[in-house]
Amino acid sequence: MADHSKPIRNAAKALIIRENHLLVIAKRDAKGMWYLLPGGGQKHGESLEQALLRECWEEIGASVKIHNLVFVREFIGKNHLEDCSDIEWCKLVHSVDFIFACSLPDHYILGNGKMPDEGQEKVEWLPIAKLYEYRIYPSQLKHLLINQNNQVYIGDVN
Repeated sequence: MADHSKPIRNAAKALIIRENHLLVIAKRDAKGMWYLLPGGGQKHGESLEQALLRECWEEIGASVKIHNLVFVREFIGKNHLEDCSDIEWCKLVHSVDFIFACSLPDHYILGNGKMPDEGQEKVEWLPIAKLYEYRIYPSQLKHLLINQNNQVYIGDVN
C-alpha cells in the first residue's frame, strides 16, 4: 500500500530572460555552485501567480510581471537519488513546478531580496548560449532554452 501522507508540493517558478541571459539564483553545495529559477512553494489558499509574486519579491527583490505558463516540470525525488545531496529528503519529495515566462521592471538592480532562500548566495544572469557549462536545475531547461523547444510538460526531471 502506497504512503500518501506527504502531499505533492506545487511550486511556481519564474523564467526571466533578458538580452539572451537567464536570471537564476545561485547556491553552493559540496560539488560547488548550482543554479535554479527564482520562485518557490505555493501556500494553501494562494494562487500560483500570488506564490510567484511573493517568492520573487523575497528572493530577487523584484515585482515581476507574469506572462504565460511555459513549462510544467515534475520532480519525484526517489527517481533521482544519484544526483541528490540529501538522500532522505529526496526519498520523500514529490513536487510539480509551474514555470512562467516573466519580465522584470526596467530599473531592476541585480541582487538578493530581503528574504532569500536558505543557502542562496546571489542572483546572477547566465548566458543562454553557455548554459551547458553550468549546473542548473531542472537540467532539462538548458536543452529547452538553447534549442528553443516549446514542449510544455517536461516530465520527471532533475
